[in-house]
Amino acid sequence: MNIELKSLMANMAGLMRKNDVIANNLANVNTNGFKRDVLFSEVLKDESDVKQKLSMLTDFSQGSLTQTDNPLDVAISGNGFFVVETDRGDALTRNGHFLVDPSGALITSSGNYVLGNGGRVFVTTDGLSKGEISITHAGEVYVDDELRGILRIVDVSDQEKLEKFGESLFVTEDKNLHDVDSPMILQGNLESANVNPVNELVTLIEIQRQFESSQRAIKSIGDALRKTANDVGRYR
Repeated sequence: MNIELKSLMANMAGLMRKNDVIANNLANVNTNGFKRDVLFSEVLKDESDVKQKLSMLTDFSQGSLTQTDNPLDVAISGNGFFVVETDRGDALTRNGHFLVDPSGALITSSGNYVLGNGGRVFVTTDGLSKGEISITHAGEVYVDDELRGILRIVDVSDQEKLEKFGESLFVTEDKNLHDVDSPMILQGNLESANVNPVNELVTLIEIQRQFESSQRAIKSIGDALRKTANDVGRYR
């Protein structure tokens, strides 16, 4: 009976954690380049104890591409990540919604500098007039037909070594990175989050039902234990 209670309590703790993960996925359904998380739980039993093992995995499948016609919006079709400069060093992202800062450099919507093969990418010289910006499939950034830089596109050898950093950023060790030789960059497009809100909501409902079922089971066990204790006291 004690093991059964511990098992139910461990299961409920796992369901609460799953609920938080799915809620975060739903909160980022409109975050460009966001990758959904999936939590797996396993209840481990022995003769005297119950433990729960939780493991989080990120789904790196590509989100749908949406045409925006904004020349500073770019998406990667296929594998790869943009490289940006952050306080924690270089980070990776699939969010290609870029802006231009007062110095004329490309930045993310969070203010991180977008990096090219030669460092920061500048699309103006005075921070004001940009001219006509065109970005090729290879990531070459032209302003009025003048090459200003080439976006650095990298991929990773082991996705499990990627650590989430903010809403749509990832960090990893340098030896896990390698440059993509032939990226496919689409100007005027953005990659949406790979979150299907309908599927996430259905899973959320299933979690709530499982949680309620576990609650009822615990209440039933508690009632049985109380009845047993009362019966023992009555017949002494």
